[in-house]
Amino acid sequence: MPNDLQSDRDLAHRATRGDPAAWRAIYESTCDSLFSYLCWQVGDRDEARDLLQDTYLTAYRKLGTWRGEAPLAVWLRAIAFGRAIDWKRVFLRRLQRTARLDDTSAPAAPADPETRLAGEHRELLRALGALSHHQRAALLLRECDQLSFREIADLLGCAENTARVHHTRACERMRRELGGAHGLRLGEGWEGQAS
Repeated sequence: MPNDLQSDRDLAHRATRGDPAAWRAIYESTCDSLFSYLCWQVGDRDEARDLLQDTYLTAYRKLGTWRGEAPLAVWLRAIAFGRAIDWKRVFLRRLQRTARLDDTSAPAAPADPETRLAGEHRELLRALGALSHHQRAALLLRECDQLSFREIADLLGCAENTARVHHTRACERMRRELGGAHGLRLGEGWEGQAS
C-alpha cells in the first residue's frame, strides 16, 4: 500500500505541473469505478456522466489540495460522493415540489402495483430527505455500498465512532419516518460487525 500511495503522490505531482500523461493515467485508472459508483448513486447514466465530468473538473482545480494521506481513488470518490449528494439534494427538492402539487389530485388509494411502488419510492425519498447530510451519507454508504465504518469515516472526514453514530441515528429516523413501512431492515446487528 505505501508503494501505491507513493505512486499516487508522484502522479499527482506530475499532474499539478501540467503533465497530460499523468492526468490521463489518473483518469484511466479511476474512470470506470467512479462512473459505476455514480450510476448506482443517481440511477441515471446521463446524469452520472455529467457528475463524472464535474468530479474530474473539481479534481483538476483542487489537486493541489490533496494531502496524499489516502489513495487518489479515495479522494476522487469523496468528490464524486459530494457531487452525488448535491444532485440528490436538488432532485429531492424537485420531487417534494412535485409531490406537493400532486397531493391535491392524488387518488386516496393506489389502484395498481406500479402506482403503489411509485408512492413507496416517494415516501422513501421523503424519509431520506429528512436525514441530515451526514446521516444520509452514512446510511447509503453502509446499507447500499456495504462500506465499512472506517471507509465511511474517511469519506465523511470524521472519526469511525462518529460514522457509526450517524448511521445509527439515520436508521432510527428512517424507522420513525416510515413507521415500519416498506419492510426495511436497516442497521440490524451493526454493532458486532467488523469495521
